[in-house]
Order: sequence, then C-alpha cells, then structure tokens
Amino acid sequence: SLSTFDWVIFSSANAVRFFFERLFGLNFDLRALGNIRIAAVGTGTAKAISALHLTSDIMPNDFRAEGLIDAFSQIDISGKRILIPRAEKAREILPSRLSELGADVTLVPAYVTLAPDLKPEVLEMLEQETIDVLTFTSSSTVKNFFQLLPDDLRNRILEQAKVACIGPITARTAEDFGLKVTVQPDKFTIPSLVSAIEDLFK
Repeated sequence: SLSTFDWVIFSSANAVRFFFERLFGLNFDLRALGNIRIAAVGTGTAKAISALHLTSDIMPNDFRAEGLIDAFSQIDISGKRILIPRAEKAREILPSRLSELGADVTLVPAYVTLAPDLKPEVLEMLEQETIDVLTFTSSSTVKNFFQLLPDDLRNRILEQAKVACIGPITARTAEDFGLKVTVQPDKFTIPSLVSAIEDLFK
C-alpha cells in the first residue's frame, strides 16, 4: 500500500508526471498518499509537484542526487520506507546511499527513456555546421546523441562543437565521449542553462 511509505522522492518532472498518471489511472486520488512526505530534486520537479497542489518537504540547493543525499543525511531516516519512482535506467547512488543511512528503499520504474530518430533537417544542420551550441540535459541525452550520429560526423563534432551541459554529471558523460564542455550553469536547471548560453554570446 502506498500509504505505508514515509517518503516519496521525485528526481525529475517526468517521474512526477508518470507516477501520478498511473495513480489516477488506477482510480486513486491524492488521498492515497496519506501522510507521505515528498522530496524533489530541484525547482523543475518541485514545480511539477506544486501543479498537483502538493508541497515538497525537501528540495536541496544542489539539484542532483548528491544534494538529496546531503539533505536526507541531516535527518533520521533509519527504518523509514522510501519510494523512488524513476526512469528505468538511472544512477544508483541515491538508493544506495539512502540504504546506507538505514532507509528501506523501494525503486519503481515509472518510465523508459528512448532515443528518438535523428531528423534529416537536424542532421543537415550538423553536417553544414550551422548549429552554434549542442545542449545536453542528462547523461542519456549525450549517449543517445552519439548513438544516432554517423562516424564521420561524430569525429567532426568532437573537434569543433561548443557544448553546454546542465550539470556536472552530464558534463562528465559528455567529456567521457570526448566532448569539450564550454558551458555549465551554477544552478542545474533549464533556465540557468539558457542564461549561461546567452552569456556565452554576449
């Protein structure tokens, strides 16, 4: 039963969306949450939660799993039951560290991230080098991007592209693929990423 959990942690707006779509699809409403407390990884996720007229009890200053870990290390979660609806493929650091802190963690795959097809017009822009900046908002976007590229184009992009990443985890993945990261905002949000890109061209 959902009401047996003490916490639910959302690490993306997508997790919020698919979790509640499933909840409402099973003919439950918000009362099914009972007294569960809610944690959001950052402002975008908190906004998605707020749109449901719910409040985030925890939102760290560092908008990533490490920030949530720091926040939960400040409170006693020993023996607490924590539910984490998330992408099917996700980093294991959050559930692992929460378990080390004594929590009973349940992971639920709420959605699957799939690579889209590379549109011909985008491929043409890449080949003609008319794209000023490549932006990546997660490690999976980096991996999917490189899976879609022809080898010759991949090598050219590695040499020439300006790259903007939303945060350090994504930047590390980009660098692992051989990209040089030009832009990384102080706050790990889309608006901050856009502002940092704008600053690059001022």
